[in-house]
Amino acid sequence: MNDLYRHIQSLLDADPAFGAGGRLLRNSVLEAARRLDARLLQLLLADSRARQYFFRPVQDITVFDVNRFTRFIASSRFLPGSLTAFKNKIGLTVNEELIAENNSVVLAFPYKDAVLPGGQTRENDRHNELFFHETLDAERIDRLFEPKALIRWTRLFRENDEKPQRLSYNDNFLIKGNNLITLHSLKAVYAGKIKLIYIDPPYNTGKDSFGYNDGFSHSTWLTFMKNRLEVARTLLRGDGVIFISIDINEQAYLKVLCDEIFGRANFVGEIIWETATDNNATQISMEHEYVLCYARNKTALPKWQRPSEKAQIIINRYRALKKTFGADTDKIEKELRKWINNVKKSNRHDLSGVSHYCYVDDKGVFYPGNSANTRPGGYDFDIIHPTTKKVCRKPANGYRWPETTFWRAAEKGDVLWGVDETTVPRIKKRIETATELLKGYYYEDNRKSTRALTGLMGKKVFENPKSVNLLKKIISFASDENDIILDFFAGSGSTAQAVLELNAESGGRRSFILCEQMDYIEDVTLARIRRVLGRESLVYMELAPGARKLVDKIAAATTLPRLRKLADEVLAGPFLYYGAAHKEEEILSLLRGESDPENLRQMLLALLDQNMLYIPRDEMADGDWALTDEDKKLTDQFYRLQAHGTE
Repeated sequence: MNDLYRHIQSLLDADPAFGAGGRLLRNSVLEAARRLDARLLQLLLADSRARQYFFRPVQDITVFDVNRFTRFIASSRFLPGSLTAFKNKIGLTVNEELIAENNSVVLAFPYKDAVLPGGQTRENDRHNELFFHETLDAERIDRLFEPKALIRWTRLFRENDEKPQRLSYNDNFLIKGNNLITLHSLKAVYAGKIKLIYIDPPYNTGKDSFGYNDGFSHSTWLTFMKNRLEVARTLLRGDGVIFISIDINEQAYLKVLCDEIFGRANFVGEIIWETATDNNATQISMEHEYVLCYARNKTALPKWQRPSEKAQIIINRYRALKKTFGADTDKIEKELRKWINNVKKSNRHDLSGVSHYCYVDDKGVFYPGNSANTRPGGYDFDIIHPTTKKVCRKPANGYRWPETTFWRAAEKGDVLWGVDETTVPRIKKRIETATELLKGYYYEDNRKSTRALTGLMGKKVFENPKSVNLLKKIISFASDENDIILDFFAGSGSTAQAVLELNAESGGRRSFILCEQMDYIEDVTLARIRRVLGRESLVYMELAPGARKLVDKIAAATTLPRLRKLADEVLAGPFLYYGAAHKEEEILSLLRGESDPENLRQMLLALLDQNMLYIPRDEMADGDWALTDEDKKLTDQFYRLQAHGTE
């Protein structure tokens, strides 16, 4: 292979368009390849070794494999020691290639679910969870990302289920199937339409977590995330955003990967989520996770602010005191201040940023804002005291607001006057106008989320579900009341619960789309959502399995005789990888000679055509798939959905 690198380098060096004084112009070569430059193609075609490696015949046509060529040229093994490849490209690498130029795809499928039976929590109580991470080269992918047929359509309500008659663009959807393939199917309907995506992907910690295989190799994990984030970006609206939970293990790499996919300028920020106390740290106690946020186009985002939840706590207390003390504002103010001080001491509520709202008049709760400008050069005008009729004392730097603002406040009774003109008048800021921002720090012990889910479900069904409170905060800040929220690592369904609770509290109509491939989707995800649906409904469907049925059979097989019997089914079926065609007898002999069950399992999986794991939509009419007329009808209806209507 090294000889081939030297050969191609010499070939390109000899052409002045691609070499200068013995120095290869690598960026010029890459650019020429991307635009299919005739001069470059003629040069490569004329060389037998280059033609054999970078071109392939398709019937009577010779096709240039531009992806293979650019990966070859960008590889660090080509021109070793050269920095030219990184002149304009500094970023993550996978297998010595820039990940931005790596077109491989990682499919992650479970052999079986690592579901914890009720009450089990210890590591040694867990089932062994086996995944295969099939990494496909770009040249093996043809039909993988076509829209897929959908089956098992069910509309769920809190108390009952029914077959959906009509689908709506803003229905709540839960789709079972591999999330990468599901995302590409969703693209046919929702490209450029999703306002907010939240995901909690595998953290790649090297430990088996509940449900997902949380231990990829680093390079496989990066490719796995790249595949999914690239298509996720196409689903976002122009003002859409994505939030991604991660921990310290991959946070830095995920940040750089997102910089490449979304653009560094579209990094919105990150939330540090303090989740628990770590009393067993070896060096530094890790007690937090991260939530990264990127925008499709940061310049299109509005300012994120909302009415203050903390202020509402004080408003509620004021209303209770008003019922007790009526119109006695002095008594209400005294009791309100006493209550605020007690709350601050006991930490019963977090009132930071709003505890200064402790003044009361006949209109409600307020605090008198500072009238003084922060530096010299403020507004200078006379304010006449309503009682003494004399000019009030002015701040040294002038007023911070113009005269018109002051007199508008005075007309509404929103000025706090002094006893006489010796006191600077102040404008009252009503507590109802208090707003909050989405802060970069959030505290909530995640054990609270586990307890809440356990209480909802009646038993412990999931390890470390995400905080519904944090998700509600994120969604309420970064989306509006009719937007669509997507989560393609649905897990236990925390995102669905957050959306449903927000709708119930505000009367909004946000909808959600969730994707999950694990079998606990029915016993955990669906069961949880049903408990919090309220008056809303959920449409459930699954990607129609093709070769995936064989994957499940191979996964379930535990003995050599059973696996060898499945070998006959794989080789005789319609899902054999095309590269194995016409070699069935030779392959079968090899399979029957394998004595290790796990090796045989891996060999059988490798023989399946991953492009046909699920049935393409355009093959629904094929009777071999045995799809019902209802499934075909609803699948067609789904792909015809449009905003503001059903079809």
